[in-house]
Amino acid sequence: ATHGDFLVRDNPLWFASLVWCELLLQLPFFFAATYAYVAGKNWIRAPAIMYGAHAATTLVPILAELAFSDLGRANPKRLELLAIYSPYLAVPLAIALSMAGSRIPFPSERKKKAA
Repeated sequence: ATHGDFLVRDNPLWFASLVWCELLLQLPFFFAATYAYVAGKNWIRAPAIMYGAHAATTLVPILAELAFSDLGRANPKRLELLAIYSPYLAVPLAIALSMAGSRIPFPSERKKKAA
């Protein structure tokens, strides 16, 4: 109600399905990714690319709904909502691109195995 988020208020089926994907796929990934990033594990590269692509893709219909639908355009807090949701596109996309651009994301792990 504070931000006028009609997606949360109305909870359309397509939005609810994305929330379920977040709970069942993305949330468990965070625990594995946290360990992998802290420990510098290179096996996280492929899962991070998949996570980033999936999470960024789920934001496309959300942002489109906020920006272009009748409800979105009529919402006086539309820009605020777009600003709130945008990092959920930008951060996963940055993760995916970063990992895709680096064959060995944590080179120090490779050095430890060679030693």
